[in-house]
Order: sequence, then C-alpha cells, then structure tokens
Amino acid sequence: MNQKFWAVMTALLVFAGALAGCGGSGENDSALQQGADVQNAEESGATVQEEDQEKTKVVCYTVVTSTTSQEPIWNAIKEKFADKYEIELLEVDTENLDTVIKTGIASGEPADIYFKQGQYMKTYVDAGQALDLTPYLTENDSEWLNSLDQSLVEVGKYDGKYYSIPMTGVYANFYYNADLLAEAGITIPDEWTWEQFMEVCAQIDEKTDVYPYAICGLCNDFMARNALLSKSNDAGTMEQWGNGEIEATDPLLKECLEQTKELYDKGYWYPKDGAMITTRDEVIAAFHQEKVAIIGDVNAVSGMVADGCEFEIGIAAWPKAGSENISLGGADAYFIPSNAQNPEAAVEILKEFTSEQMQQIHADQGFAPVNINVSSSDPLVQKFADLKTRIYGSELMYVSTEMNAFWQDVLIEDYCLGISDLDSLLEQMETLRQEAVQE
Repeated sequence: MNQKFWAVMTALLVFAGALAGCGGSGENDSALQQGADVQNAEESGATVQEEDQEKTKVVCYTVVTSTTSQEPIWNAIKEKFADKYEIELLEVDTENLDTVIKTGIASGEPADIYFKQGQYMKTYVDAGQALDLTPYLTENDSEWLNSLDQSLVEVGKYDGKYYSIPMTGVYANFYYNADLLAEAGITIPDEWTWEQFMEVCAQIDEKTDVYPYAICGLCNDFMARNALLSKSNDAGTMEQWGNGEIEATDPLLKECLEQTKELYDKGYWYPKDGAMITTRDEVIAAFHQEKVAIIGDVNAVSGMVADGCEFEIGIAAWPKAGSENISLGGADAYFIPSNAQNPEAAVEILKEFTSEQMQQIHADQGFAPVNINVSSSDPLVQKFADLKTRIYGSELMYVSTEMNAFWQDVLIEDYCLGISDLDSLLEQMETLRQEAVQE
C-alpha cells in the first residue's frame, strides 16, 4: 500500500479519537501501532510472495524407487536447492515410460529431466527431442565429463555427442566362490579370455565336486551375446550387428554359439539337464549351497547374491572372446528434453546428482558410483567400480520384439538340447532380421 493511503488512515484514526472525547494519547498510539503492524505484515507477505515467485520450478521425472539410492539422493538435491529452485520430484512409471516422455514432449511443457536408459535414447536423439549435453560436459576442460565413469557416459553418446547422464550401470559379470577356488588352488583373474575361462572350468571339474558354472534360463544367451560383441568389435562390425545390417547366418555368430554349446556339452553348466530353465533364485541358492563355483548374471543383483552368503565372494569381468571385453547391458540415465522449460537449471541439478556428495549416497546404498572420485567401504561395491567394463547396449537381439524373444526363449535352449540344428536356427533368425530391417 502507498504512503498516501497510510496518511489518510492515520488522519482518520486521530479524527475518530477526537470525536470519542475520551481518547487519550495511549489509545491513539495503540491505534497507530496497529496500523503500522498491518502495513509491516502486508509488506512482509509481499516479500515472501516475491521470493517464491523468483524460484524456478524444475520438474524432475527421475525417482526410480527400485534403485534404493534414488529417493535419498533426490531428496537431498531438493533440499540443497531449496532457496533457488522449487523442485518437483515425480516417481518413474517404468512400464509406461516412453508414453509419459513422448506425451510430455508433445505437450510443449515436458518435465525438465526424464529418466531413460542411455542405450535406448536413439529414438529421441534422431527426432531432435533430446538436448545435446556435450557443451556442458566438456566446458572447463571437460571437468564434468572427466569426473564420470566413461564406460557409462559413453552409452548415451550418439554421433559423437552426449545426450544423457548416467544414473547407474547394468552389465554382465561373474560371481565366484573365492574360498572354494582358493582351497583348490585355482585363480581367477579380474579380466580373462574365453580360453582361460574354459581352463578354469576344467580345473574346477577336476579338483572339486561342484559344477563350474551356472546362469539362470532368462540369461542363458549372455555367453553368446558377449562373445559376439567382443568378436565383432575386433572385426569393426559391432555397430552393424547392432543395427541388424549383417546376416544372422554370418560365420561370426555361428562361432559364438558354438562356444556356448561347448560349455554345455562338456558338462560344466549346472545342473546339466535343467540348465536351460533354472530361475535366478535357484541359481543363487545353488551358489550359496556351494553346488556351483561360478555364476553369471548382472551387477544389479549383487545384493541378492551377497545376502546370506557365508563365504567370500569374488567378482570377475565376463571372459572376452576377442581382444577386448565388451559387455552387454547399458546405463540407467537421465536426459533433458530439447524443449525443456529450464534447461540450465536441469543441467545444474544433474551436475549435483553426479557430485561426490550425492554419489557417496549411491555407493553407501550398495551401487557402484558414476563419479570416479567416489569409493565404497563395501569391497563388493568397490570391486564393481574398479572393473572398467566397456558396455554396449545395441545388439542384434534388439532389432525387433520377435528377435528378442527368439534369442531368449528359443535359440540357446534348442541348440544346446539338440532340438534344432544350428543352421536351421540361424535361418530362422535371418528371417526375423529381414522382417525387422524391412519394417
């Protein structure tokens, strides 16, 4: 309210006191003070309202509750920026993720940050719907970029530009019974070749009474897929395989599948007759019961593997079939839509997400940090962080839903069990590849 208004109010109060005939100076002072209190309260309220209006509202579709570190991290970020940003945190609906993202972008008012796996960003990148984060990552001599695990940040790189910031990595690895193998005098290197892996399996088979290897039926194609990634990387054709540009009958894929069958045929794969249909729970239980020495899975199940285990667990990278270990998997990540309302604020928030302070929360919750300057007191978690596995998320199996189902439900089981011969299976795969490419 302006000064003229308060001058009029004061005059009226004085005039009212005079008319009453009993208004002493104390009553007049009280009335004046009441008026001043009203003015101060309104001015104070206006200041608070102005401060609220100055805050930038940033919508973050980022909270993945299944990754237990995310809620404490995002709540800490919200608190840290409380004086600057009004951060709205939304829980991610992973089953309808693309629908939510596409609807938000099409509306013209998307969230400022979305959760999305880096390996599945291509659709948004090709449509020009993802903000190029390269300038932010590379400013100040690439200070931000150099603080991140390169194997994870590279997953969100397309045509030489970065479009996502990693949340956590998901990749294939081995868990092994370190106590059992030590007693048998068997050593597993952190990084090893296919030949070394088969030699270790032979030693376990000879020197112990347990199976060398197990993997759940859901992941029984890991050996062939990782082999194809490693071998095609050597051949310079890894990207072409991922795009479905190479015929499925190519000899390279045949070699990878033959390796997988060799593992089964030699009796190294637990539990021989039921190896193709074991569940993850059954495999982990067999590992805990010391029926199997090595199990294959992904880093994300480390908590399940460690829980209740009474021996020391070792971790090793997947054996490389070529000169370099390329692991199937990807990186859960975040990206900023190109039409976000507050891209600069979103970038600042994502920088904070990858900061040492926030990534320490991630590590303390049992996850390998994406910031390379953060370590974990949990030796299992730190071991994952130390394994610098190169992750590649584009594979032949992902060229279509039908191809994916064939890899997971038919290929390995039918080949290893002798239900179909390899040439017949590869011809079926080639038909699926051609259908996918034509679409």
